[in-house]
Amino acid sequence: MFSENLHLGQLSYDILEGKKKGVDRLKKAICKTARGRIRLTALLLSLSMLLTTLGGCMLQPALQPTDQQFDQVEYRRPDGEAVLELIIQAQKKAQEDFLPFGLIASLRKISSATQEFYGSMAIAQVRNYADVNDSFYSEEMEYLNRWDARIQNAYDQLFEQIEASRFGSMSDRIFGESGVEDLQMSAQASSQEILSLQEQEKELEAQYYYTYAQATVETPEGEVLYADLEPEGQQAYYESFIQRYSAQMGELFMQLVQLRRQMAQALGYESYTWVADLEMLRIGYTREEIRSFREQLKQTLAPVYRSYLEDFYHRAENRTQPGYVYLLEQPAPTPQGNWQQTLEGFEELYTQMDEQMGECFSYLLSHQMIDAAPSASKANVTFSTMLYTLNTPFLFANMDGSEQDVFSISHEFGHCFAMWQQLKAGSHSEGRSMDVCEIHSQAMQLLIFPYYEIFYGDQAQVARRYDVYTMAAGILTAALNDEFQEKIYDDPTVTAEQLDELYYQLAQEYGLVVSSPYVDANTFAKSWFTTNQYFDTPFYAIDYALSGCVAMQFLQLMQRDEETALQLYHQLVQQPSDLDFLSVLQAVGDGKTLRSPFEEGQLEALAEQLQAFLDGDGEWIEQAA
Repeated sequence: MFSENLHLGQLSYDILEGKKKGVDRLKKAICKTARGRIRLTALLLSLSMLLTTLGGCMLQPALQPTDQQFDQVEYRRPDGEAVLELIIQAQKKAQEDFLPFGLIASLRKISSATQEFYGSMAIAQVRNYADVNDSFYSEEMEYLNRWDARIQNAYDQLFEQIEASRFGSMSDRIFGESGVEDLQMSAQASSQEILSLQEQEKELEAQYYYTYAQATVETPEGEVLYADLEPEGQQAYYESFIQRYSAQMGELFMQLVQLRRQMAQALGYESYTWVADLEMLRIGYTREEIRSFREQLKQTLAPVYRSYLEDFYHRAENRTQPGYVYLLEQPAPTPQGNWQQTLEGFEELYTQMDEQMGECFSYLLSHQMIDAAPSASKANVTFSTMLYTLNTPFLFANMDGSEQDVFSISHEFGHCFAMWQQLKAGSHSEGRSMDVCEIHSQAMQLLIFPYYEIFYGDQAQVARRYDVYTMAAGILTAALNDEFQEKIYDDPTVTAEQLDELYYQLAQEYGLVVSSPYVDANTFAKSWFTTNQYFDTPFYAIDYALSGCVAMQFLQLMQRDEETALQLYHQLVQQPSDLDFLSVLQAVGDGKTLRSPFEEGQLEALAEQLQAFLDGDGEWIEQAA
């Protein structure tokens, strides 16, 4: 799972020079294949249900994690053509066989083959990100992405053929009720007619990443890769980078938009928005409810968030003495020590916090299933994924010593721990959809608040306030991303030249930018292309907003009773992996403990909670045992 966190951190200005000294850093932590992995989840979950339902037992043995360290793991290119041939054979059996036994045997073979294919793909992706200059794994990912599109497209067709065959009445028994529902949605978003468009889409997505990785800026030393600059250097040349690549990225994005509109038209939909919602397996709520949710955010959370920005800029504009002005009146602290000490701090934290969490983190660290060392050759992403053939989560980061490190590692470990618990239940799936999975990650960011002294010492309370403010920023930014895309995909008259204006307008509506002489409106408006979700994972973002509103409830739960909150978190990550978003909320606690973001009055309560915490000093009162 990949995550995106907008961390406001330390905003400061030298008033005499009138020059910005710090910027909002957007930590890219989005899975390049997140949307594909949702469709993959539907495929693998359905095949898992196949083995349990036909086996007559829903209880599966625990999946034991590998004893190997990651550098000992051998990568072998999987045979994509062989997987596709198995699916084609099953398609024939669905159409021609009189009895289901041959079809069921074929489905079992597909289950084994796809697990091997996607297990190898996960290993290749990690190694590709670990060294973006390694041409071998770059070429492997081109091969794997090409066959991934073909395999998933063919599997969607297979499911439709089974439903239309004499075996259609057995679908629930074969795939399970939730598996059928997920596969129906996935099949509705795909067809053989759009396979060539899907392959073109992957090529354009790869072009975005290549262009981004090769982007250069002019420095006194000459042209240098923007990605090779240290964080301070990227900050200094951010405006130059944005201005240089905005138009090019805008044209590339509009090519993707046109391509996806063609897909929607071929599938019989008025807008690609509907296709994306099907691909993301949004169950239990509608697009209209999402629109209403976004508007409510503008009326509840946005005013609280905006008020702190306005106060900050007001203080900056009216300062009479030189010096720095900080967003939350004090600078955002950075972790004490280097990146290795931060990881050691996490091991100490989780060992103290919870036996099972400590077990999971120590395993990942000792088996090299955490790759977080800083490196100029690594992709600047933070993500977690399941290594299917090794039965283990993997956490990838490119730590830089900033406040992002604690926030990002805790987020991704939330995903890893949920995967760890699901492996014990015999499942490779963290959750049915991303709106569920992102509760796991964002709630974990709050669960570690009582232990912030490990990283920040006497500045822990300041760090807590910044991180809560950051979570609010993430919710609002995710909603903006969703509305930005919906307006573009629903309006065929939108041009690349209009993207900047639309982005800035929506940012104002969500309170993410305010008018001030210190705001570079032009650069901000053009910066939308740094959100890689627009290019490779359309409409993923709203899952962050919905799940973030649920995760924020753990802040209040923790303040009331840390032990009870931890127990509820365990309940959350142990829910069956075939439950949808609203069903998961109802299954935790008494059914009313975690409230739906669609529930009347919930966003108002969340805004009040945010205001109260930010108005405080961030102090965490240690509770008596």
